Amino acid sequence: ASGVGATLDVDALPAGPALARQPRPLRRRFSAAGGDDYELCYTAPFEARAAVLAAGRQTHTAVTRVGVVEAARGLRLVDAGGCALDLTLPGFDHFAGD
Repeated sequence: ASGVGATLDVDALPAGPALARQPRPLRRRFSAAGGDDYELCYTAPFEARAAVLAAGRQTHTAVTRVGVVEAARGLRLVDAGGCALDLTLPGFDHFAGD
């Protein structure tokens, strides 16, 4: 394990048309931990942000910043305004301690 954590902006996660029409609490829950819509998730240094966005434009690939990796262990879920969300999510916790 990498020994790091992350803060994830649940409202920034891409949502398909069917999910986007759902009430916000349901949309947040399923965006963060449900369904079978998949996106590629990766990390890049802050300094590479412009290059990542440029690569997305050049390849006609949508690129969305959804969070930040941090030194503090654990996963923190926030809304678009940065306020903490209390969501209990099913599934594997990639940021749990060993």
